[in-house]
Amino acid sequence: MIQLIIAVTALATTASILDQVHIVRIEISPGTAELSTAVSISPNHAVTLCIFSSDNSVTVETPSGILSPDSFIVSPDLGMVIMIFEEDVFDSYQIPSDVIPDIGDKLTIIGHGLSGALTVEGRAREQYPDGSFLVTSDLRDGLMGAAVFNDNDEYIGFITGIIRPDRQFQETDDRDYLVLYPSQIWYMWSKLVVLSEECADYSFGVTALSSISLTCSRPSGIHIVSVSIGSSAWESGLRPGDLITHINGTPVYHPETLRGLLILSDDTLQATVLRNTFERNISIPPFELN
Repeated sequence: MIQLIIAVTALATTASILDQVHIVRIEISPGTAELSTAVSISPNHAVTLCIFSSDNSVTVETPSGILSPDSFIVSPDLGMVIMIFEEDVFDSYQIPSDVIPDIGDKLTIIGHGLSGALTVEGRAREQYPDGSFLVTSDLRDGLMGAAVFNDNDEYIGFITGIIRPDRQFQETDDRDYLVLYPSQIWYMWSKLVVLSEECADYSFGVTALSSISLTCSRPSGIHIVSVSIGSSAWESGLRPGDLITHINGTPVYHPETLRGLLILSDDTLQATVLRNTFERNISIPPFELN
């Protein structure tokens, strides 16, 4: 069993990370607001957990002041939203990483509570079949939606849940847990949003959905619902019912990951496809840029 060490610290967090993490204020009713956390991923984009509705007033603390986003891109499947500002408002930013932690890796978690910014250290404990991670950490108010960074200061995801084990049972290990939704699942979606104008016209010829398995008996992946005959996807060998589990050896969970790789890659992609109960490899050429 891995020995897990928990600490709460602000000293180990670099200034560059803190400059990328911003307070989101969500007005629930007049005079009542909830706080969340956003991370700047471009000079005018920030990503956050989608915990508000169109009826709420949303503002973000930026280096240019407290501002309301000009528009939003919401992914209901991912439970996320990217806030868009017409002007450049973020001095420090980074595109989310496709790196996932190894079990036992130390993680830095930055959230916002009523008392201000807080930094908590934890460690990756276990990865679930749906791609999310169980993270050991000290529970604090303000960690829901908190940003997670690894030791290389890479933005690797955010917190989507908190688990407090029932301690009436002796077999529990008396620890608290957070659920990390790694950016490996959604980093391509965020890239496509940032590059939206350049990517709007691309089509691969499939209708696809995320297929998330909660057990180890069947993997998670991208479920191909339909394929247009004669399309690039059809010529590559994809057929309705296929489940793409890996691309170039990396697990994939969301259709936008496939689309983003096709748009942004220069090389042919190697997809691992589960058809019925048989696994096969399919080569998929990237989109040709005009």
